[in-house]
Amino acid sequence: MLSRIPLRPRTVVALGLAGVVAVIVALGKLLADPTSPVTSSVQPTIAAPSAVDPHEGDDGVVRLDPTPSPMKAKNGPQAISVATKFAQQWIKHDRSATAWLDSLRPHCTEALVAELDGVDPAGVPADRITGAARMEALADSFVEVVVPIDAGLLRLRLVASQDRWLVDGVDWERE
Repeated sequence: MLSRIPLRPRTVVALGLAGVVAVIVALGKLLADPTSPVTSSVQPTIAAPSAVDPHEGDDGVVRLDPTPSPMKAKNGPQAISVATKFAQQWIKHDRSATAWLDSLRPHCTEALVAELDGVDPAGVPADRITGAARMEALADSFVEVVVPIDAGLLRLRLVASQDRWLVDGVDWERE
C-alpha cells in the first residue's frame, strides 16, 4: 500500500529533517554526562527562620508620612517679585531686541541671557499681565512662578544664586 502513495519532494525533506532532529536528541541523551546537575524550574522550599534576633531591629514595612508638608522656598516673596519684574519687561515687545534683552538682563541668569540673545521681541505672544503671580516651590533654591498673561500662562523657572533669585527658564502655555 505504501508503494501507491507518491512521495513529494516537500514530504521527503520534512521526513528527513524530522529524522535528523530525532537522531540529535537521541545522541544528546546517550552522550550526556550522568554526573552533571539537572536544572529544574521548581524552587526548593525555604524554611522560615525559627527565631528573630531582638537586637537586629525591625525590617518590616516602611511607613511613609501620607501627608508631606508642602515645600517652602527661602525668600519666596522675593522670587515672585523678580518673576513679576521679568514678566513686565518680557511683555514690552515694542522695542529693539537689544533694548528688550537689556531690560531682562538684571533678572536673568547668564545662561538665559545667552538663550534670549538674538530673539525678536515681536514674537512675544502677550501684551499684558492679567493676574497675580503664584509660586510653586520645587526645592529650596529652585521654584516655578506662574504669571497669568493675556495669551495664557507665562511659566518662569527661577534659581537662587548667592541669596538672589534669577530667572533661568521661560515657557508659556495657551489657556
